[in-house]
Amino acid sequence: MVPVEKEDLLRALKRFKSLAKQDLLTSELTSDPVFWQTHAEARRNEYTRLIDLVENFGVEKACVYAFQAYQEQQQGADGEQTGEHKGSVQALELFFQIIGLSPAEVQRMWEEKEDLCV
Repeated sequence: MVPVEKEDLLRALKRFKSLAKQDLLTSELTSDPVFWQTHAEARRNEYTRLIDLVENFGVEKACVYAFQAYQEQQQGADGEQTGEHKGSVQALELFFQIIGLSPAEVQRMWEEKEDLCV
């Protein structure tokens, strides 16, 4: 994992949150507006939670939350994946990439139940 400064992480999360808002506004123009609206809302909600955690409790708490939320999403991924589910997973995976973890590394850690943030 690459050490990321709190301010750099916040800047990246706020940028991704802004992109999710833009996607929310343009979701009406897609072939499946309901799916893409819920996808964008889920991403925006995850970024809001992560920003709040980083600002109030630090990067480590946000990291712990992200890994736990990702585990829950993976465990609930058996059936049809909704826009909300996919959006949330995408936001969490982008968070991991910001802190220097590839999707393959996160998947391996999840499978091995490794602690992500130590």
